[in-house]
Amino acid sequence: MSIVPSVNQRERAKKGVREQQNRCEFMNFLYDRSGRHDLPKGTHPHATFTGLADEFALELGRDLVKDFSSKWHIKNVREGLEVRDNKNKLLLELENEIKN
Repeated sequence: MSIVPSVNQRERAKKGVREQQNRCEFMNFLYDRSGRHDLPKGTHPHATFTGLADEFALELGRDLVKDFSSKWHIKNVREGLEVRDNKNKLLLELENEIKN
């Protein structure tokens, strides 16, 4: 029995590596444009990637991010974005109910 991967398996592996590289490059892009690296050491969110997707979502708007994430993000990240978005929707609904 041969352990050599098939052409199809190699192509799927290459595609997965390319997708992961794209994600890494995009996160680095978001980090660079956030200016977090210029914050003083010890100041949150200096040197963290936490919350970059949320900041990006606020800039672009929910509809665009929903469309973008459904085609780009891996499943667990996409579901996390949906959970955060639903939380914000509930908060907005509560604020509207309180006002009325």
